[in-house]
Amino acid sequence: MRPRTVAFIAVLLISGCSAKPVDTSDARLFRVTHGESARDIARALTDQGFIRRPWSFLIWVKLPFHHRHSIRPGAYPISPSDTGYSILQLMLKGPPSARLTFPEGWNAKQIATLLELHNVIPAATFLQKVDKEKLEGYLFPDTYVFEQGSDLDTVMHAMRRRFNQMLPPDWAERQKALHLSDRQLVTLASIVERETRVPEERPLIAGVFLNRLHKHMRLETDPTVQFALGVWKPHLTYHDLEVESPYNTYRHAGLPPGPICNPGAAALDAAAHPAQTDMLFFVATGDGTHRFSQNYQQHLKVQREQR
Repeated sequence: MRPRTVAFIAVLLISGCSAKPVDTSDARLFRVTHGESARDIARALTDQGFIRRPWSFLIWVKLPFHHRHSIRPGAYPISPSDTGYSILQLMLKGPPSARLTFPEGWNAKQIATLLELHNVIPAATFLQKVDKEKLEGYLFPDTYVFEQGSDLDTVMHAMRRRFNQMLPPDWAERQKALHLSDRQLVTLASIVERETRVPEERPLIAGVFLNRLHKHMRLETDPTVQFALGVWKPHLTYHDLEVESPYNTYRHAGLPPGPICNPGAAALDAAAHPAQTDMLFFVATGDGTHRFSQNYQQHLKVQREQR
């Protein structure tokens, strides 16, 4: 290496590596996508105003001790105080990670919102794939660690794999026994998930819905209407119950076309192993539990008592 080059790099090292206070209060996100070269990244950093000249980033990439490392795709928070050198160091370490918990009963829109909020993946991109591949109901609710700017397939694969891991081991056999397809059984589990959070009631509620299906009765379950409305409301009006949608089980018989949320392990197990019961109705008591009835007359009586 020529003396002048050594001297020039020494100046850059002093100016680029000098200690400075880290300020992330006004950081902006910069995304590195798969397949981008260092030159592409330098040009994008310049065009977006993160650095003044491409060479102020590229000079560090060309140093021998960086040849063993690769810039990793993802989303990086970059502050105005960051130099070309500090930006490169961020990209060699990889994007920050987000630890996200998706509760049981969340739908794809809620999951997408949280993913975008933590800069993991744009909500629209996530929802487009969910709609295209009909993945609502199959995104298992759990805690995940995703890198910011993650690949869409990486996120989907993690949630789908966890779903498959958490299915009851006799899932396929139970489908046949209940005369339901895989999608229908997941749909039933999603309704059970939204109807109650009391563990011991889940199999009983699953049994009630199956009884109603066998008797060709409409399910008349509020969570399906809430899904049709696109919002979870604590109380539905008579006007809400008239919404025209195949998910409105007050107007349409049978199970809705697909899951209304993403059920957890307990709801999946309850749907696969419903209680053997002769109950056909239930009413919420206000404390999270329900009162069950065998016929409509008993149901009306319970309704009056709960008012």
